[in-house]
Amino acid sequence: MQCNQCGADLPEEARFCLQCGSPVQRPDSEDLTTKPPDAPPPELDFIRPALAGGTALAALSSIPVVNVGNCLCCMWVLGGGGLAAYMLSQQQPGRRLTYGDGAFVGVLSGLFGAIVYTILSIPIKIITAPLLRSQQEQLEQMLRNMPELEEWMRDLLMRTLSAEVSIATVLFTFISNLIMYALFAMIGGIVLVAILQKRGARPVSQTPLR
Repeated sequence: MQCNQCGADLPEEARFCLQCGSPVQRPDSEDLTTKPPDAPPPELDFIRPALAGGTALAALSSIPVVNVGNCLCCMWVLGGGGLAAYMLSQQQPGRRLTYGDGAFVGVLSGLFGAIVYTILSIPIKIITAPLLRSQQEQLEQMLRNMPELEEWMRDLLMRTLSAEVSIATVLFTFISNLIMYALFAMIGGIVLVAILQKRGARPVSQTPLR
C-alpha cells in the first residue's frame, strides 16, 4: 500500500500515513450504507406463456387426424402445460421456478386451451356434421350400454357428440374441457419444473487428478 498524498510505502494495517499523517483510503473500504438497495426481481409474466401453451394444446387437440384417442389428447395437454412452464423459465434464466409457478401457469394454459378449443370446436363440428350424423346410431348404442349414466347425462352427451351446436352443448364442452385441461396442464407444468430443477441441481463432473 502507498499513501495517496505523499506516495510513502505503508503497512497493510495502517490507518494513517506514518510520514504525512493523511488518512489511508483503502480501495476495498466502501461505505455499504451508501449503496442503494438491490431492486427486487421483476415479476413473472404468466399470461403470455399460458396463452402459447393453451393455444398449442387446443390446436393439436382439435385436429381429428392428430388427436387419435383420449390418451394422445392428454399427452397434448401435458405438453401444453410443460411448454408454458418452459417459456416461463426463459423469462429469467437465473431464477429458479417453484412448483407453484409451474402449477399456476399450467392451470392458466388449461383455461386458455379450453376457451380456444371450444371456439374451434364450433366450426369443426359444422364441417364434420355429415360424418357425425353417420356415426349417430353407433354413439347412441354405446351410451345405451352404459346403465350407470343418468338419463339427463346420457342425453347431454348425445347432444354434445352430435352435430348440434347450441348453448347447452357449447357450455358443456367448455366446462368438461376446462376440468380436464386444467388438471393435466397443471401436471405438465409441475413435471417440467421438476425436470428443470433436477438439471440445475446436477453436479458438475470433475476430472480426477493424476
